[in-house]
Amino acid sequence: MSKEKESPSDSAKPPVEYEIMQDKNTDFISLLKAEIKDKSVSNEVKKTPFPTFGLPKIILDFSNEISEIYGVPFEFPALAALCAVSASLRKKFCVDSGKFKNFPQLWLQFVSPPGVGKTEPAAAAFRPLLKLEKLSYDQYQTEFDQWQAECIDAKKLKENDPRKPTYKQCLVDDFTPESLYQTMFRNDGAITLYRDELSGWFADFGRYGKSGEISRYLSIFNNAQFCINRKSEEPLQITEPFMSICGTIQPEVLNEILSNNNLKENGFASRFLYVYPGNIKKQKYSEKIPDISIIDRYEELIKHCYYLPKFEQPLTLSPEAKSLFIDYADLITDMVNNCADNFLRATYSKMEIQVLRISLIIQIVRGIYNNMEWQKSQISKEAMHYSIELCKFFTDNVQRISNTDSTVKINIADAIKTIHKTYVIKNKQMFADAIGVKRQFISKLCNE
Repeated sequence: MSKEKESPSDSAKPPVEYEIMQDKNTDFISLLKAEIKDKSVSNEVKKTPFPTFGLPKIILDFSNEISEIYGVPFEFPALAALCAVSASLRKKFCVDSGKFKNFPQLWLQFVSPPGVGKTEPAAAAFRPLLKLEKLSYDQYQTEFDQWQAECIDAKKLKENDPRKPTYKQCLVDDFTPESLYQTMFRNDGAITLYRDELSGWFADFGRYGKSGEISRYLSIFNNAQFCINRKSEEPLQITEPFMSICGTIQPEVLNEILSNNNLKENGFASRFLYVYPGNIKKQKYSEKIPDISIIDRYEELIKHCYYLPKFEQPLTLSPEAKSLFIDYADLITDMVNNCADNFLRATYSKMEIQVLRISLIIQIVRGIYNNMEWQKSQISKEAMHYSIELCKFFTDNVQRISNTDSTVKINIADAIKTIHKTYVIKNKQMFADAIGVKRQFISKLCNE
């Protein structure tokens, strides 16, 4: 398929070698497949290895363990664990860069084909949190039963009913927009969506009428205050809403969802961090079983984060971390200015926010195991450096998301046009017979 570059004076001359090939022995189908494959390869993006050097040891050990047991890419359990920490911390901590204030909030999608084992890493990461949710619900049920008994006594004494208990939770998976706002209101405006298949969540968009839920999610990502006013209901004022998102999805499903809901155009898709390993395959069965000591240490981390008190003062950037952040912000600015794809531009522009949020999560976990770092109340140089490298991993992944529909764009008609432009199809009838189309179709494409 490759040929030497022609001089301008020779560019109008049809290549001799292809004219010679155009006989009954020409394998037109292979030629067509080669052209489509050639264009597909040109649309591939580089794969940046997932950085591990800055992960806190407990998350590193947990991720290695889960990756080996279930035969999944290391980044699946590692990033699911960071999102589980995010869900546990909620709004207890924030980082103030001087211009931006951010909570440890993450929107993560794990993208891979069916059958490769993307479900279990997230399940393992969130399992300790689900246990804590169960304990909280059991406590709520006990308090609710007690409240009902107290209401009966109050009625007999003609007194006001005692205050109704609320269910303290940090995870949701299936909800209406109205119930989501109610849940956030009851839980200091903080909640995490953890759902195995995010396709079900996307499918619910608009299901309950024109509720404006997508625009609401956009404001929640920015932690922008909002108030819900409904007839016959008390208003719900949610200050600095927090919502982390973690779930899995298949590449083809994601592409269809983004296309059907204009989620790339309205900026919704650009808020996510995508975990999309290339050429992922299902691994052979492994007899390795979990190391209980590692699993227990990870569970203790999640418990510790869950029960931490709220830290009133925001963390700031150390001088070294701030210098790294400014350099990265300038790099992002160059990436935005040099990019023609609007979806990628919008995604790149969010990376300043993402790197601050990730660095806050990393720093909190580092501080839990290092009292000196905890007392400084600053994002360290090490935490910022690692978060920047992790965001570089994500910017490469999002290019793969941008190209999920590349195989659709590269169709037979386009390939035939390219073949004709490059080699000049002389025997159109023979070409048409070989690939099973009408000669008129080939002629029309060649004349365009």
